[in-house]
Amino acid sequence: MNKNQIEERIAQLYLALQYCSERNKTFTAGERICINQERFQWMHILNDETAAPRPVSQNIENKLKEISKLTVQYNFKPYYGDPFKDEIVILN
Repeated sequence: MNKNQIEERIAQLYLALQYCSERNKTFTAGERICINQERFQWMHILNDETAAPRPVSQNIENKLKEISKLTVQYNFKPYYGDPFKDEIVILN
């Protein structure tokens, strides 16, 4: 993945977590941990391209796709912006 794709994935994962928190409790605590692990690993990869990705399971990925559709359908905007988005810009 290139830098823009990684940043989009990080944003997608954050938006799914926010949707789950604010609207529909879709993910279990363990699934949320896995999603956060993937997010933070992608942030690490932005600084160290030799690091390996840590993708979520296919089951979680399927839930993420469903959440993504719902966020578009309902034009979901989280209460809080992604706190790491500004940090990514600063680090680069």
